[in-house]
Amino acid sequence: MVWRVVSALIVMLASASPRAEEAPDSIFFVGRTVEYIPGTLPLIIAAPHGGQLEPADIPDRKDGVTTRDAETDLLAVDLADAITRRTGARPHLILCHLHRKKVDCNRDALTGTGGNPKALATWRAFHEAIGKARSAARHGLFLDLHGHSHPAPKVEIGYLLSEEQLREQGPAFAALAPISGIAALAKTTPGTFEALVRGPLSLGGLLESAGYPSVPSPTSPDPGEEPYFRGGYNTARYRSGGADDGFFALQIECPRPGVRDTEENRRRFAEAFAVALERWMEHHAGIPLRTQAGPKGGSE
Repeated sequence: MVWRVVSALIVMLASASPRAEEAPDSIFFVGRTVEYIPGTLPLIIAAPHGGQLEPADIPDRKDGVTTRDAETDLLAVDLADAITRRTGARPHLILCHLHRKKVDCNRDALTGTGGNPKALATWRAFHEAIGKARSAARHGLFLDLHGHSHPAPKVEIGYLLSEEQLREQGPAFAALAPISGIAALAKTTPGTFEALVRGPLSLGGLLESAGYPSVPSPTSPDPGEEPYFRGGYNTARYRSGGADDGFFALQIECPRPGVRDTEENRRRFAEAFAVALERWMEHHAGIPLRTQAGPKGGSE
């Protein structure tokens, strides 16, 4: 009798939360400088600046920033794992393992490679992997994950809007929706564009409620006098263009203190970010990530 009760409890617990998909094998390109882990969710996470490989046969880039965004590759993996645990399904994940001094996959091909053929091969492989993920996902969020060292340790959410544009209000701010990285999302949100970007249920608002100061958000609707990254090449490239394919794109700049500095902090932030992303996508895009995965359940 006891074993029957125990068995019943095991079945009940197993059915109470999504079953995480088994992680697929990584697909590597160009001497393992690019890694693509396919997913099944309409969510693509890319980390272009976390790589550490420094092969001697690729010269260092002469122009642009060459420092890596330390631990953003690890944070991207933690975030993908946290989302999988919550939803039962995996986002697509693309990592560049080549150091930023060799290639910058968040710049155009010439600027990002200096014209070096081997660096260009990695650059192309990175963007081809994103293309494969977009074809598989068909719509949804492209998230470009970065790290910053600005004085204010806030999560900076890049919508392709400048500091000056974020200071706009009312109709002038609403008019910016078509040029933002989330133009497609602005068409589906039940509220205003301003609420989508910096309201309580904006991504910044949800992260702040979890203890991570963010900009833009209800308390920091614009960067003020602080430096801020608005979003770069990848965000602009992978937002919906004239075809309006249903993709929206963000650049997420993470501070090091409290987010990237330790393994524990990375995992804690990844869990909070996974919760925020799930709520944000369901409320504004009408995309419930858990029903995409199949079984429902779990807790906040």
